[in-house]
Amino acid sequence: MRTLQISLIFLGGLLSSRGEEATQQWDVEIPVPISDSTPFLPAPKLRPIDFEVLTSCTKRMSVIEASEMPDLPPIKGVINVTVQMVADPGLPDPPPPLPALPPDDLGVIASMEELRKNSRGTEFVFLSATVYDHSRTFLRIYPNGNIEDEISAWSNIDFNHFSGFSTFRVKGSDGTFRDFGLLMGISNSDSYLTRKRLAKNGHDYHEPEIPRLPDLAISGPSFVVVEGQVDSKAMDTLSQVHDLYRNEGVRMEKAFHAREKAYAARHAYLLANPPSPDDIMIRFWKRG
Repeated sequence: MRTLQISLIFLGGLLSSRGEEATQQWDVEIPVPISDSTPFLPAPKLRPIDFEVLTSCTKRMSVIEASEMPDLPPIKGVINVTVQMVADPGLPDPPPPLPALPPDDLGVIASMEELRKNSRGTEFVFLSATVYDHSRTFLRIYPNGNIEDEISAWSNIDFNHFSGFSTFRVKGSDGTFRDFGLLMGISNSDSYLTRKRLAKNGHDYHEPEIPRLPDLAISGPSFVVVEGQVDSKAMDTLSQVHDLYRNEGVRMEKAFHAREKAYAARHAYLLANPPSPDDIMIRFWKRG
């Protein structure tokens, strides 16, 4: 029975490749902004404190720090580490915690009631994605981390586009919704570079067996299940993320390319302007 079910899923992929439009099963969206590397507004600068220095000691130290990006060299240099004892500057105590909201506040009561009525809670989705040549992705999905419910599938979506947010929302026909926290591990494989690297060392490149999938631009999101129970909750997740891309794919792809552009610009800047480690200043005082 299991083999027959998987064969039917594969048949559905073949039908889509002949131009039939896939049927959307879920009303799913991204309820939060998608990261596109737009810088946040800088925090306002605080007025510097005029410390009265009582004692001061400075030492030189060689340091090696991790680079901002993994493919850049580490940050090396000699810095000054200064420790100063200063007079009590008389800083105000931190503000006390905010008081609890009054239980009889009508606005609070209405908001909590609406949340209880419409929200069915949050679940976590564990998803492993290996993207091949930015055109096909091998997926392994574990609903709530349950290995026994795992499903493996091939998708015609570049799942790098899913890396700019962490939550998606599935809405029911009755107005209720459930949020899903996406915990995704992702890696990329470039067939040309892999083949070239292996050939240089005298090895052959064995391409993964990728089933025939329709073109994303023509037929929309599509997938083929290769292993797992199709009545598992992972199957729902697989359908949901593809319906999500059907609804939000344009926005997701645009944000991805914006992140890539920002990353490349930052990488070029750091290569042209290698950073140096900052000096360290430590001040302490006795409370009055």
